[in-house]
Amino acid sequence: MNDLSPEEARARFAEVGAEYASSHDGVTSRHAYMHRTETIDYGIILEGEITLIMDEGEVTVSAGDIVVQRGTNHGWSNRSSKNCRIAFVLIDGKFDRDIA
Repeated sequence: MNDLSPEEARARFAEVGAEYASSHDGVTSRHAYMHRTETIDYGIILEGEITLIMDEGEVTVSAGDIVVQRGTNHGWSNRSSKNCRIAFVLIDGKFDRDIA
C-alpha cells in the first residue's frame, strides 16, 4: 500500500469524495494514505489495534482508546493480523488562515 503514487492515492480518496485530502507527495510522505481534512475527527477504537502515523511520530491505539484529530496530517496502518474496528465522528471545520 505504501508504494502508491500520489495520483493513485488521490484517486483512492476521490472514491470517497475527498480527493483533496490526500497529502501523499511520493517523496516526504510517511505513508501513502497520509491526509488532512478541515474537520475535527473523533476516532473510537472498538476492536483490535491500529497505528496512527503523524508527520512526527506515531502511536499505537487499542480498543477503548479515543483519538482526536484537529485538521492534522495523519494516516492509519493496521500492522497486526487482526481486524481493527473504529467508529469515526467528523465535525465540519475550517483551517485557520495561518495553516490553510
